[in-house]
Formats: sequence, C-alpha cells, structure tokens
Amino acid sequence: MYTLMTRILSPLLWLLVAVEAVKRRGGWTFFVQRLGLWFATLPPLPATINTSAPQRIWLHCASVGEVKAAQPLINALLNQSRQVVVTTNTPTGLALAKTLWQDRVFYAYLPLDWGFAVNHFLKRTQPQTLWVLETEIWPTLYKVCAQHGLPICIINGRLSQKTLAAPNWLKTAYRQALRQVNPLLARSPEDAQRFIELGALPQHVQVLGNLKYSQQHSLTHHARPITQPYVLLASSHHNEEQHIVQHWLTLQRPELMVIVPRHPRRSSAIQQQLKQLNVVYNVASLGQVPTAQTQVFLDDQFGKLMPLFEHAQLVIMGGSFVPKGGHNVLEPALYGRAILTGPDMSDFEAETALLKSHGGLIQCQDYQELMQQLNRLLSDHDAPALRENLGQGARTALNSQKNNLQRYLNALNIL
Repeated sequence: MYTLMTRILSPLLWLLVAVEAVKRRGGWTFFVQRLGLWFATLPPLPATINTSAPQRIWLHCASVGEVKAAQPLINALLNQSRQVVVTTNTPTGLALAKTLWQDRVFYAYLPLDWGFAVNHFLKRTQPQTLWVLETEIWPTLYKVCAQHGLPICIINGRLSQKTLAAPNWLKTAYRQALRQVNPLLARSPEDAQRFIELGALPQHVQVLGNLKYSQQHSLTHHARPITQPYVLLASSHHNEEQHIVQHWLTLQRPELMVIVPRHPRRSSAIQQQLKQLNVVYNVASLGQVPTAQTQVFLDDQFGKLMPLFEHAQLVIMGGSFVPKGGHNVLEPALYGRAILTGPDMSDFEAETALLKSHGGLIQCQDYQELMQQLNRLLSDHDAPALRENLGQGARTALNSQKNNLQRYLNALNIL
C-alpha cells in the first residue's frame, strides 16, 4: 500500500520538490538530488583499509536540530579518519553541516522515498552503514538498504504519540521498516516503548539518553551581539510574534525585544505586523542595527541564535504558544539562561521535564502568564537572582546527563 501511494503521488511530489527548491532556496542541487537524479560519485575505499569496522558511514540528519545532535558523533568519526556522508532534507540543515565540517565530509540531500532514487544514491556513495538521527522512518529507504546488506541504526531515537496514531497501512509500513533496524538507540524509556509499539524488535532497542545533552562539551563563547539588555524570542512561529510583542508593549519595559523567527522567509509578514502595532523596529537583513529608540529588533538571518542565547537576559522559546511542539531548549540551557516556554512542548517532552525537575525552566500556560513571569523576572527587586537560579538549574540538569555521549560512542564502537 505504501509503495502504491508513493507511485500515485509521484507527479505531485515532483511539483512539491520544485516549489521547495525555490521556496527554500535550495537551487538545482536540491531539485535533482531530492528526486534522486544526480549525485557525485565518491571514490572507492582503499582495498587495504581495515574492514573490522565501517569506514564510510552515512548519517541522515533531517534538518538543523539533527545536524547539531550528530555533531559530537561526527567529530569522533573524523578524529578516527573515517569517511562520513551527511544527508539532510533541508538547505538550512545542509548549510549548517557545511559550516561545521567544510570539506571533511561528503554532503547530499536525501532522495525521496523511491526505490530507484535510493539505489542511485547508494551506487554513487557506497556507504557501509546508515545511521539515522532521531525520527526519520522511510520504508523504501530501509528496505533497499536491507537488500544491499547495509546495516541501519537509529540514533537518539525519538517518536511522538502522533506517529502511533497514523493510519494502519502506514503503521504496517513503519513496522516492516523498523524490523531492519539494529540497534535502535532511544533517548528515553517513553520513546523506546513507542518504537516497540510501532514494531521495533524489543531485543534491538536500548535507552541511552538524549545525545543533544552532549553539546555542552563543545560550548563556544561569542562576543556580545547587541550592546543593550535584551529579551530573546527564539524560533517563533506565525501569530506568536504579534501576540508576544503586543503583550510586551503593555509592560513598558526598557529592554529590547529581539525576535529570531524559525523561518526567516516570514520576515516581511512579521514586519507588517510590527508596523500595525506602531513599534519602532529594525531588521538585520536590511543592514540595520538597534538604536536607543528601537523597541523590537528582528534578526531574520540564519545561524545567529547561539550568540544571542549566550547574552540574553532571558529566553522565550517559540513554537510553544502555538501547536508546533516547541523547539530545542537545550541550547539556551547550555549558556545558563532563564528559559520560558508556552504550553506545547510535545516535541521536547523529556528535555522540558528534565529542566523543570531541576528548576531550570518555567512553562507558561498562555500569553498572560508569560507576561506575569517576564514582569517578575525583570522587575522584582531580586530579579537578577531569580534569573541566575533558573540558569543554574538548567546547567545542573545538563550536567546530570554528561555521560550520554560516551554511552553512544560505546554502543556504536567509536573508541
């Protein structure tokens, strides 16, 4: 049924890839590689190479978050002089990978889940094993890899309850795919149980913790990007900017509000909303910088979040006040920031629970509660101490997971 559906939908998928190539600015490479039409041919491995462990490893990282999660593993592989092939689904994911590893890694976009496309990719790249980060389950991809004798491992596996509610025909395809995975290294007992419910073999599933906590070992410090004190709204989605700025203005705070939208292409729409609110704002992509009169600074450029996280007075994590499942709160936690989220953190349940258990995060139920917390954390006489306590709780939470990287390295035989 799954294969039939992908064939029926093929013309539509061609059109969608063309639209995405333009919309995401992926260009011709995105178009031809997502359709499986062209890939660079990698040189064969030397005949004298040690065959006791895979020397050319393919890691699939759907987008930016997965690339960041894979960073410590890829660094370990490169330190052992192993060859790495990285595929992503998005131009932003590929751009980040190229920034991190430059010419030390081979890059491509993952082809759509068609047999001929996957076969073409395997023929050109000749990987010896496939490591999939987090959630990506592509039935045809897994089937073709099994036919080629290519071992498949899911790393930092996470699975939402929504996936278990998929139609029966799709869950059947998922079950068949997961039978090809060994090992399946899950980030939490809850994720492990969901994978088993979906069809993974229990004897192949291990719980190793969240690999993203390992980013604390490669913390980079940045120069202060903005001179005045600021509150950061990070990875925001449609409607969040308007509602949060509207409420923020009622507080009449002297701090700057900095907005980094999840999708920078939404910049024009956000600017229109700010105009309607009569806000004094500046926009990074226009070459502008905040002035003493600026109330809101829209940083609509890719890859600027980490310096902003490090120096923010506090961080509001977007995608959580609308039904998007939230975004990664571990990055601001690395810098010991005070973190506020909305009610929907369903895509980061384990991370949210961990930080809350250590007093390192405040989860608000609506915009009104968010404003109450902002006012408390910025206006109270002991506000600096309150923010420091939140940040310290976040650091303590991450330190409690510091051995996760070594568990993955051991399980994957990266010595």
